[in-house]
Amino acid sequence: MPESIDGGARNVRRRTVLKGVGTLLPGLLLPAVAGGTAAAAAESRPAPGGVAQGAFSAGGYTWQAAGSPGPQAVSGVVFTLAAGALPLAGRRVRFSISEFHAVGRSVWFEAAAGRKSLRRFGYVDLDTDAAGTVRLDPWLRLGAVPTSALGARPVLRAQLVGAETILASARLAVV
Repeated sequence: MPESIDGGARNVRRRTVLKGVGTLLPGLLLPAVAGGTAAAAAESRPAPGGVAQGAFSAGGYTWQAAGSPGPQAVSGVVFTLAAGALPLAGRRVRFSISEFHAVGRSVWFEAAAGRKSLRRFGYVDLDTDAAGTVRLDPWLRLGAVPTSALGARPVLRAQLVGAETILASARLAVV
């Protein structure tokens, strides 16, 4: 589930805090008991056939600003994850937009939550399909504010959840 990046403080329910502590506690105890190797191996899951490599379908994406007052879905943004020559299926990848606080009216991720109001997010976690790809079109949106008017040059980044290495990046621009 995407996390809202709105710069404001949010109230956190006690149930959420307790659930998080309950999830983390076994992970904190395991390295102390097992020497840390079992937890590290479970988290990083080595890619079959070598190191995971990712690529977007283009080095950059440019869209015309939405003419209507509402947001528009983008098209053509596809990410592919592979190790060697084999696709990596079922891996969770985090897609994030750099400078999100500046470009939140130009480009963002949006998750439809039924009847709830739609919210803008700076990142979203998605799983690769059987071919090792993720199509971002259903989640990525653009608005009516050009990125150049904000003086920002946002970048779309992809990384495996739980890893710090950026697998791929591509420039985003709304003109």
